[in-house]
Amino acid sequence: MKKIVLTLAFCFFSQVGAADQQGIYAQVELLSGTKQKAQFLGIEKDTVSLGGYIKNKFTIVKFPKAQFKSIVDEKGNDLLNQASTPADSASTAPANSTPSVDPIVADSAKADSTISDSAATDTAIATTGISNKVFVSFEPSEIDQGTSDLFSNIAFRLLHELDTAFYMQRWENTPECSDRACIQEHLKGSGAKDIIFGKAIHAKHPDSISIELTRVFYEEDLPTIKKSQITVSRDGILQDALKGNSFTSLVKKAAGFPVPTKQERSYIHVETDPEAATISRPEKDAICKSPCTFAVTDTGRIEVNAYWSVDKHLWGAQTFVHPLPGDTAKVSLKLKRINPEIKIVSNPVGAEIFPGTSEIDRNSKSIGTTPKVVTLTTPGMTAMRLRKAGYRDTLVNFYVAPVSEINIDVSMEHLTDFHEIQKQEEWYHQRKVSYIGKVLMGSSIAPVLLGSLLLYLGQQDYEDAEDIKNELTMPSASKGAKYNEKVKKNKDLVDSGDRYSIIGGTLIGAGIAVFGLGLFLTF
Repeated sequence: MKKIVLTLAFCFFSQVGAADQQGIYAQVELLSGTKQKAQFLGIEKDTVSLGGYIKNKFTIVKFPKAQFKSIVDEKGNDLLNQASTPADSASTAPANSTPSVDPIVADSAKADSTISDSAATDTAIATTGISNKVFVSFEPSEIDQGTSDLFSNIAFRLLHELDTAFYMQRWENTPECSDRACIQEHLKGSGAKDIIFGKAIHAKHPDSISIELTRVFYEEDLPTIKKSQITVSRDGILQDALKGNSFTSLVKKAAGFPVPTKQERSYIHVETDPEAATISRPEKDAICKSPCTFAVTDTGRIEVNAYWSVDKHLWGAQTFVHPLPGDTAKVSLKLKRINPEIKIVSNPVGAEIFPGTSEIDRNSKSIGTTPKVVTLTTPGMTAMRLRKAGYRDTLVNFYVAPVSEINIDVSMEHLTDFHEIQKQEEWYHQRKVSYIGKVLMGSSIAPVLLGSLLLYLGQQDYEDAEDIKNELTMPSASKGAKYNEKVKKNKDLVDSGDRYSIIGGTLIGAGIAVFGLGLFLTF
């Protein structure tokens, strides 16, 4: 706000009234056309000192002499061009009144001296080609001159802060021109390449004003013209322009500097048949249940998915919506039975696929190798890892949409780091050992089962031999051919049982040993 105090200071001086006189009462007129009564205190080193009461305190402000059109006392004397400066202006102040220079006003006067100095030398700068960047003050329009000058000073100060190469050219500095096209050609002929024009005009609504900045940029001989504008209320023109950095953003945009844009919300209303379907967007998972409305800030085409899952059966639909800025776009989806298939292809082929985001260890289970078609019935975000010898592991995050087919192409990167290669080779070795261990554990079941069967058969032979032995020990048993035959059979059964038991026990022992070895190798 300091930058506009120079213009506003004269408004405060209107309160001088019947206050004690400190200097010579005079009629002051600026080059901008602003007129005001003030107390003239003198001129020193091309700086005019004026006095007046601001908030009931006598305050001295200083302005560059070049900024004044005239200073005339009550008798009509020209004080601006007088030969000497009143030496007793300070001594005329009453003893009980100490004149002071308001620091805010003083700083503003000092800051705006840059503007006035540049304005005084605009013509020289344009003709000598010292700068090729020029800001042309707000052109005369239906808006009062004071408001136009106010915006000219603020706009130039902002441009000068963005790029010190900018200088200001006032309309009165080119009296031979009466329109913008003439000034543009004049500046172009003087070497200007980047010209910004200001204009404040009545907007379409009678209670509003449009502040417009037009940039004319010469890359070669042909100009590129771009207009930027804001609309403010007539009653609060300055307040509206400064609110929310509106005017600052306008100046930055006009000068080609990046301006952060405020994202405007739009809305999407989704209805589905049947209702209560889950509504989602890629990488957003579930948003709401239909029918529902959700907000978006995207300006491009948006993918909207709807799905309904019951007992691992999936119904779904997909559509694309173009948001309406600040408004609501409505869509209606009819769900149909689908079975999403994800086709995973890698370069090179033959990469193993591991579900999930966890790091791969020797006990991780692969679901196959690429190319592979995987069926998933739960829409939403999921992840898979791909591993192939000699290539870096690749984590793939993707969204399972409720559509029939999803293609995922993965390009894998060669391993070049020795430690990573060694770590991967160790993993493959451990995995091979683990695989052998699991095979041994699985194969140990056969000898154990066979050994158990042989033990069972041996036990049966022992039981049959025991029955024959009991028959031979009976008192009625006579020794003859049948007796000797039973004795031989008893002996054969015992021998058979011994063989079955030995072989069965050996097989069981071997199976247990193999299982133990496999367990060791696996874990």
